[in-house]
This record gives sequence, structure tokens and C-alpha cells, in this order.
Amino acid sequence: MNVSLTPELEQFIQSQIESGKYATAEELIVDALKVFAAGKHLDKGHIETPIKPKTPEELGWPPGFFEQTAGCLQDDPLVRYPQDEYENRGTIE
Repeated sequence: MNVSLTPELEQFIQSQIESGKYATAEELIVDALKVFAAGKHLDKGHIETPIKPKTPEELGWPPGFFEQTAGCLQDDPLVRYPQDEYENRGTIE
């Protein structure tokens, strides 16, 4: 298969080879296609897999903490009382 590249892409490929990150253009293109196919991304010249978000429990929160906390406000909504303009606000007592 032959692929036509823009001069900018050819220069990029050559710079990656000269930097030592890749030995050949084929190696770089195969790596790029693997990244594209896997939905991964290149960061600072190396492949990183996307980070899976941690659960609250994995971050050290007690099990059910957020469900209990958010649930306690269900019947008691927060109320924001009217305020004056910023310059006219009274002091907090």
C-alpha cells in the first residue's frame, strides 16, 4: 500500500525517527494506527491508556457516603435568601 503524505507529516515522521523514538517510518505508522484503533492517545512521545475513574470507595470515602449525604437533602432543599447588591450587604451576625 502506498500512502501520500503532506510535507509537514513527512517532516514530523522524520523528526520522530531522528529523535530515536522510532527506528522506521513503518514503526511509527503502525504505532499510530494501534493508538487510533484502541482509542488511546499519545502524550509526550509515549502511549498512555486512558485512566479509569476511581470509585469513591477506592479514594477512601466510606461506602454509601455520597448517597447518604445527597439523600439527606432530598426533602430539605437549600434556600438562598435574597441579598442586596454587593456594596449594600449587611454584616453577618
